[in-house]
Amino acid sequence: MKYLTLTIAITFLSLNLSAAHHEEPKGIGGLISSEVFDLAGEMDLHVEKYQSCGDSANQKHYHPVGTLVYVINGKGASNASGEWKTYTDGSYWFEPSMWKHGGIDPNEPKFGDDQCTENLVIRVSRKGEEPTVFVE
Repeated sequence: MKYLTLTIAITFLSLNLSAAHHEEPKGIGGLISSEVFDLAGEMDLHVEKYQSCGDSANQKHYHPVGTLVYVINGKGASNASGEWKTYTDGSYWFEPSMWKHGGIDPNEPKFGDDQCTENLVIRVSRKGEEPTVFVE
């Protein structure tokens, strides 16, 4: 955890960054805050904070470039590793680029409406490219 935090801090300090607000992607709820940082005019670093309660209700989607999800508080689940795993405070997972996820999955762990989760989501996208692409 300390190394992850240090790496993120060094990245912010060492690059020429300018922040802009990013709107919540349609099909994914719970956005609390969002900033987009310019990475040398070629890529954008998206830093978003989400909070949700109950079971996942995100529309099926993918990210053209990989995504790191850090659990600030609560409990979440991901099958990015190929099997469903539960993550709690201070843990994280990586979602590979182009990996389709979300939507209804009968195997997804159920947490109930009283379980809330707060996540920090960090992803990079190419300039002009949407960081989240929804699948019908």
